[in-house]
Amino acid sequence: MFPYRVTKYDPVHRDELGRYARDDWTSFADVGRECAGAILTLDEYERVESTYIDSALGFLREADVRSLSARGVENASGSSVAPTEGASLEPLALGAVMQGILREDFWCRLEAPAAFVHFGWDYYMYVGVPARCESACEVARRRGLFVEPFESPYRESDDPHEEAS
Repeated sequence: MFPYRVTKYDPVHRDELGRYARDDWTSFADVGRECAGAILTLDEYERVESTYIDSALGFLREADVRSLSARGVENASGSSVAPTEGASLEPLALGAVMQGILREDFWCRLEAPAAFVHFGWDYYMYVGVPARCESACEVARRRGLFVEPFESPYRESDDPHEEAS
């Protein structure tokens, strides 16, 4: 498996513990608010959101991953877009589900035996695929995202007897 962290956050601005040290927006709820000296507009939010979604789908396409399943679904708001637990999602449905997760309407892990897309707090995205995806990495970088080798903190152990660290 080839795991990546794909974000809008430039790694040169991380502190010694890996925390992003600059002021930046981190949520759909920040639309209309001032972040880093500028108001986050809906247009700018949607531009970045579509870049994340397109990038995730690009990794899956390049790695020939045809579907992911919804795991750990949390839907306290009752969103009609939220998948049911275990639902198999093909690329067309994945985009809408990813948008719902990024907008914090609901949450779930998107997983297959050899691939995943996870979204975390503060607009972090983790992608794991069964093959190197140099083209997808390059496209994400050209669109302004930063791609780093990184294990997802949301990945459940493959071994049910392995202790969490």
